[in-house]
Amino acid sequence: MSNRGWYPGHMVATQKTIRDLAPYLSAFIEVVDARAPELTRHRPLAAWVGRTPLILVLNKSDVADPEVTEAWVRWYQKANIAAVALTAEAPDAQKRLKSAITRRLKPPYRLSVVGLPNLGKSTVLNRMVGKNRVRTGGKPGLTRGPQWIRMEDGWEWLDLPGVVTPSKSRDWRMALLGVVPVDPAEAESIAMQVWKLYHPQAGDEDWLMWGKSRGYLQQGGVVDVQRTADAIIAGFRSASLGRLSLEAPHEAGPDA
Repeated sequence: MSNRGWYPGHMVATQKTIRDLAPYLSAFIEVVDARAPELTRHRPLAAWVGRTPLILVLNKSDVADPEVTEAWVRWYQKANIAAVALTAEAPDAQKRLKSAITRRLKPPYRLSVVGLPNLGKSTVLNRMVGKNRVRTGGKPGLTRGPQWIRMEDGWEWLDLPGVVTPSKSRDWRMALLGVVPVDPAEAESIAMQVWKLYHPQAGDEDWLMWGKSRGYLQQGGVVDVQRTADAIIAGFRSASLGRLSLEAPHEAGPDA
């Protein structure tokens, strides 16, 4: 089924909420994937937040190419965009993000965490509030309504539903990153493209040979194509195949 023109009601409500609350917030914390930070930004967000500052969190940096991630942070700094690379599950995540916030802003701190679904937005918020008060999970769009969390230190956090750009949802990299579900019919194509990112000289069938070498076989010794594709996608996501970024700053155009 095509998702052209798809824009769920809760996402429309998120847009209105962001516009309404922006003047009262110290900053928006936009969570993106460190492996593809520009691809996973929500471009309309800049217009929604108005003059309210944006601080970019390049999440999942532990599975991205570290040199490319460092280049992205420098690239954003040159563009006068505050950016910090971290892994939300890591023990130092709270300290790193708080440092980025306090360097950029003065109290009081009233902040909102925003971003595309399933990039770790709720996990980042949970790390900042110290307890798992916000539901998290691997299903895109799990968060549904605005949730305020007020801390004893005076910091206030507003959690909002995930937002997504329908036009980008058709990019195969969005499925690879888990922002949108992987269509089983497209898994083979995605796996082949991922394999070529790891092995630029590889032929179109080499990824299947890898599956055969791993024992992903059906009866008769035939390669199990679906299992192999799933394993490659999972290997990218966990970095068991190696830390890999999907875009670099030099590829970012003026309208990135």
